[in-house]
Amino acid sequence: MKEAGWKGPLASEDARLGPAGHAGGGLERYFAREGVDPLPYAFEGKIAVHPGLGGAGVDKKDFEATLEPLLARPRMGKTVAYIHVPFCETHCLYCGFYNKAYRSDDSRLYADALIQELRLWRGHPAQEAGPVHAVYMGGGTPTALEADDIRRILNEARAVLPLANDCEITVEGRLSNFGPDKMEACFEGGANRFSFGVQSFDTDIRRAMGRVSDRETLIRQLELVQSYDQAAVIVDLIYGFPMQTMERWQEDIATAQSLRLDGADCYQLNVYRTTLLAKAIESGRLPAGADIPRQSAMFAAGVEAMRKAFYRRLSISHWARTSRERNLYNLYVKGRSHCLAFGPGAGGNLDGFFYLNQSDYRAWQAEVKAGRKPLAMLFRPVPYGKLFKAVAEGMEQGWLDLRGLEAAYGVPLGDVWKPVLDQWERAGLVERAGAEVVLTLAGQFWQVNLSQLLLDYLKRALED
Repeated sequence: MKEAGWKGPLASEDARLGPAGHAGGGLERYFAREGVDPLPYAFEGKIAVHPGLGGAGVDKKDFEATLEPLLARPRMGKTVAYIHVPFCETHCLYCGFYNKAYRSDDSRLYADALIQELRLWRGHPAQEAGPVHAVYMGGGTPTALEADDIRRILNEARAVLPLANDCEITVEGRLSNFGPDKMEACFEGGANRFSFGVQSFDTDIRRAMGRVSDRETLIRQLELVQSYDQAAVIVDLIYGFPMQTMERWQEDIATAQSLRLDGADCYQLNVYRTTLLAKAIESGRLPAGADIPRQSAMFAAGVEAMRKAFYRRLSISHWARTSRERNLYNLYVKGRSHCLAFGPGAGGNLDGFFYLNQSDYRAWQAEVKAGRKPLAMLFRPVPYGKLFKAVAEGMEQGWLDLRGLEAAYGVPLGDVWKPVLDQWERAGLVERAGAEVVLTLAGQFWQVNLSQLLLDYLKRALED
């Protein structure tokens, strides 16, 4: 369905799109460097987070009144569900998401509250009408939970949520402390996909980052979970670690490929200032990780290694070896789908209304116990929000169908973006074939920058 009709000027007719105070009226801030190798040098730095939209916040006293009509409407379109487990048994140095240290007594109490939250919206069309296409149990470390509680949570999700016949049910976690009892609990709960945060098979790098298992243990565990032949098995790999040479990165990829897993994800290391890793580098305890030119070379090496091994590209960072791997949750959640969210700190989306659960574990428990959805924040949709999400979804896959987007949303994107796309094409970041915009290898490396800049440029044009 089209959103409100386009009424704004074309970007090429208005030089005020740039931020105030930027030299030359502002268009230059959207441009890449020309006359350089775009893979390492297209921009001064990388944007570390995925594009955001903003939106007006709803006052807490109005949460219930705002949610009531949303919950009464059946969902239309793709839907995912996210279950957040806040616990970790150890704190990895590079992780900016660490929330709560795990104790075995926490498992049952968390599962009890999570199951209660899953039931809060029973009877409401927004939860019960329309299929759920992917469930993702993430964190944190879901595999830290006790086997019986993993089973209980997954079984309840299947009982409460209207899962599609081909629903992808992912359990994220670590391979340490994940034995046959937990593996079988996942299978009994219907899990058909595992995403393991291996990050690196190199024992020295792992130990430096606070990881527990060595290379040999990881391989044995992966072979064990594969031996059940019940689910897609995926590993996350990260490039750019301190001490990680190109040779070590290529060896990580080769190891993952030798195990004949269903797929692999290749992510760039982001060193956030608040992490233990940033502090270790600042103090000199660890060397700095790879700079952008070296990370770009590692990215290119990963793409080439996957291509040579005939892996299928699912998105910029995700690769499949078999048809079992579909990566539905990661694709849908970054696009236009609804997201039903459960657990402390989980973020969801109902028809463009974004909500965030209480991140404080005790506050979340108290709200659920009182029979209330434990919301901390609720935001209204932004104008053209579905168009922005469609753009982010396309960029995540490495290309945009301008004609299709224009037909769906009534905005002449080819005209609006022409100055930027022309410049990016000259800089070697995109190629155009008719109404299609395809990211080059360099454009893929800088994809988050390009997505954010396109959305910012479009938002300014729409608001003018």
